[in-house]
Amino acid sequence: MHPPAQSMGSIYRVWNLCQGLTKMSHKCYIFTPFHYSEDWGPLVEFVSIPVVSKKTGINVPKAIYRVVRKILDFRILSNYTLLNPHMLELTIKRISNRLLELIANNSYNLDVIIGQAELGGCVLSKIKNELKIPIITDYQNYWPEELIEHRVIKRYNRRYKYLVNMEREVIRDSDFIITICQAMADFLKAHFDKKYHSKIKALNNGGIPVLDAPIEKSFPPKIINSGMVVQRSNFKLFLESMKYVLEKYPNTQIFITRKGEKLKEIMKLVKKKKMNVDFYWKETNKEYLDLLSQCHVGVVTSDKGVTRKLGFVAKVYDYFSVGIPVVGNDIGGFTSIISEENVGTLSSNDPRDLADKILHFIENPNLGYECGEKGINLLKGKLSVNESAKKLIEIIEKIK
Repeated sequence: MHPPAQSMGSIYRVWNLCQGLTKMSHKCYIFTPFHYSEDWGPLVEFVSIPVVSKKTGINVPKAIYRVVRKILDFRILSNYTLLNPHMLELTIKRISNRLLELIANNSYNLDVIIGQAELGGCVLSKIKNELKIPIITDYQNYWPEELIEHRVIKRYNRRYKYLVNMEREVIRDSDFIITICQAMADFLKAHFDKKYHSKIKALNNGGIPVLDAPIEKSFPPKIINSGMVVQRSNFKLFLESMKYVLEKYPNTQIFITRKGEKLKEIMKLVKKKKMNVDFYWKETNKEYLDLLSQCHVGVVTSDKGVTRKLGFVAKVYDYFSVGIPVVGNDIGGFTSIISEENVGTLSSNDPRDLADKILHFIENPNLGYECGEKGINLLKGKLSVNESAKKLIEIIEKIK
């Protein structure tokens, strides 16, 4: 339900599962209202759903997606348009019908179909009886809570109740629910009827190591906080902590992605603080990973919102893949993997504490190497794409 380069975590999730499944020789089709030209391998095929016009085969332009995202930033406008139950139902129904026609008119031999996030689950639930194959919904977060945190809707108002009921229908109609992490699975079990609990299970992302071992780092220190510059990534905490790092190592190079809805705000803050930050964007994934591999520490900062705990930040897997230690502020949820797997360390929400944790790795390169090596080994073992795919196949075989 996202166009290329717009929701990196969601796209990484789909890529992740496809890589593991195709390694097991399974064919994967990705049905999307957008046009993708990416090459994910010979066993992955992108199929565009002609939502705008089935006669001409036109799919949704990226510009429309950007407009939709902008509208969601305005509470009154979004409540009367995109979040209006009638309009939302019509949109979901249109995508559902076009998807059903597409599958019926082509020789797609599908054993199961997975809806990405709640909207994907809604699309599939509308045509479940006609599809005649099991449907799985993949929860990567919880939409009503996200809208509350962005102040688009209020808890317990009409829109909230409507969306929660929509979630309930998705969970009811899906043959199985997979979630991005255990925190997300526990949240759904806590908020929905016990009769659905047996079909809700966490299925963590896996990853592919880029390096066999961490590379030797050279000074000056390089610190990166990659990923989209969005509200819940708490870049203000990161910049506050870097003030203390720069006091000790003034030549430290700081890298932040040049992408995200809060980019302009953070760039203004950097200018105000008179800090030298490299707001980068790499055209290829290889260039990005090359930069990452040279960094002394990969940082993941988060706000205290519920949805940040429920999701899983994909960039952590990027840090693992090139063998750099991970430092983050402890918010619970997904951040627990950092301390549990000893791939880095967690700080409090105090910027000085976060800075001290970063400095500890700069000044103890052997410790950084050990943590980075453990990250690489995780992606070779229990957090590999192969393991994620095997667990997904077990679920599919269970419900077929």
